[in-house]
Amino acid sequence: MEEIKSRKEDQHLDKPNKDGNVWPKQTCPAFTSRESAAVGIYECWYCKYADFHLEKPKPLDVGVCRFPKVVNK
Repeated sequence: MEEIKSRKEDQHLDKPNKDGNVWPKQTCPAFTSRESAAVGIYECWYCKYADFHLEKPKPLDVGVCRFPKVVNK
């Protein structure tokens, strides 16, 4: 059964939300997986363009899309 995504934060984006907020489970056509990302998961949390401050002691709950700038390799 297909999961229903009713929250705005979980909706697929038609294009990258450049310099805008992105939530961990969102997706978009520009998704590019980080090297350390789990295989087969296509969510912003694992995208190399999303800035969730992963290098900091406490990552952000809401990230920023930096497309086309790579934030995480």
